[in-house]
Amino acid sequence: MAVGLPNALGSALLLITIFDPRTGHTQLATTSSCPAPKVVSHRGYGADENTLSAFAYALDAGSGRVELDVHFTRDHYPVVMHDATVDRTTTGSGRVADMTLAQFRALRTPDGERLPTLADALRLVRDRGGRVLVELKQVPDARDLRELREIYTALDARRWASLMSFSAAALRAVRTIPAARGLLSSTAPSLSATEGLSFVGVRYERLTRTRVRDYQAAGLSVYAYTADDRDTWQRLAGYGVNGVVTDRTPAYLAWASSACSVTITDGAGP
Repeated sequence: MAVGLPNALGSALLLITIFDPRTGHTQLATTSSCPAPKVVSHRGYGADENTLSAFAYALDAGSGRVELDVHFTRDHYPVVMHDATVDRTTTGSGRVADMTLAQFRALRTPDGERLPTLADALRLVRDRGGRVLVELKQVPDARDLRELREIYTALDARRWASLMSFSAAALRAVRTIPAARGLLSSTAPSLSATEGLSFVGVRYERLTRTRVRDYQAAGLSVYAYTADDRDTWQRLAGYGVNGVVTDRTPAYLAWASSACSVTITDGAGP
């Protein structure tokens, strides 16, 4: 007898009872086609954060998406850096906004790697067939926006490089770039706050099954950040989130493979 039940990952799990005449016991077999949420590698993986090596390692490990952070230099170039200053992640010090591109490029990470521009990172991901979630850490001014738009146009990045921010003003500023845009929030934003957007990124503790369902019913994809343990991954998969942002790319992929017995495919979407 076969019985269809919802499994922990929120899709159909087929339970099949089989009588084994050799043992006289009834066994339970399962088959599943449950796709785990898409993995998003948080600032890359396996090297200094937000570097080309980190993005390459993540993609080579099997991730289809990387997340990175962008600030703008004094001469208006978008560069990859999480903090407003370079003190924590480089051998230098100072604010990104006070540096020229040349000064920024002269810095090195603790492992000796050069810091990438956004264009550098997008080229690498494009050439490996990946996708990018680009977090804007500040509101771009007119010259910042011009440089950003030129990069998206030159690399035809609008289809595979989404733009996101905690700042609604930043998202409004880039609305002329025809890429998917998403609102990040440490709480669960209201639906009215997401009008005109394609997705939300919400701190994983703030999500519930009902909230995920409501966002998706409004046409939004839902990303949960930053989740790094198996219990949380399984809970989020049960909620039906579209993607999980994690620092542990290989561990997530191993969990997803064992939990679903399928190979994760990246698919479309922001």
